[in-house]
Amino acid sequence: MSLIKIGYDAGHGYNTLGKRTPDGEREWYFNDKVARAFANELAFYEGVASKRFDDPTGKTDVSLNARTNGANAWNADYYISFHHNANAGKWAYHTGIETFYSEGSTKGLALAKAIHPAMVDAYGLEDRGLKTNNLHITRETKMPAILVEGGFMDSYIDIKKLRDHTVLENAGKSVARAFAKFAGLKRIDEKPEGGLTVGQYEELKATIAKQSERIEVLEAQVGLNEREVLKDHAVAWKWAQEQGLMNGKNPNRPLTREQFATIEYRKAKNVK
Repeated sequence: MSLIKIGYDAGHGYNTLGKRTPDGEREWYFNDKVARAFANELAFYEGVASKRFDDPTGKTDVSLNARTNGANAWNADYYISFHHNANAGKWAYHTGIETFYSEGSTKGLALAKAIHPAMVDAYGLEDRGLKTNNLHITRETKMPAILVEGGFMDSYIDIKKLRDHTVLENAGKSVARAFAKFAGLKRIDEKPEGGLTVGQYEELKATIAKQSERIEVLEAQVGLNEREVLKDHAVAWKWAQEQGLMNGKNPNRPLTREQFATIEYRKAKNVK
């Protein structure tokens, strides 16, 4: 099976003028969340390679020419640009999801038809349908390309979805799964020799993450997250070690009553 190559980007850059909500939230932040989830989910499929053509840090607003030229040079088979919409830049009640493709591109239309329903379902917003426009991304790419608009940043309705990390992550995953179905990709669910299935791996990773959080809390409670002895206590700490009152370990861990009794006993009996 030949390798399918898909290019993608998060629209604009973090500091691109005008691309933000009326409260100042950056469009790139929303776009990036969806783009990353898309790439992460697509990595669970075989026979596909993805490549991002904007700046993943958002610091630079990579030009449209650079994006399409890069995708063309890479010989991508498909391209998806992730965006979020805006109307007049003022809070209002407009709403919905729309997907753009290049007019006259039958393959672009087919890609849009495959991806758009997944976007609508993931955001749970009104379906504004498939549209064509003279957009650089869909016009200048040599491969079928679409630009998806995941809701309005200046909508009282849509912004609730955009501010929900889970919604954005599910949108990216849903697009990846819809593309995989469209391209006939196979998910890597079979268990490799001596390894784990994808499901088992994800379950294990989630368990480890939860346990790590719990361990951090417990360590903080018992003082295992040690810091250096503060300067105000350094002389006394050194003296306590020299007198055999302290063993030099865990300088900022809480003192129990039995430890206090031992310290007082050693001091009274001059025991080291």
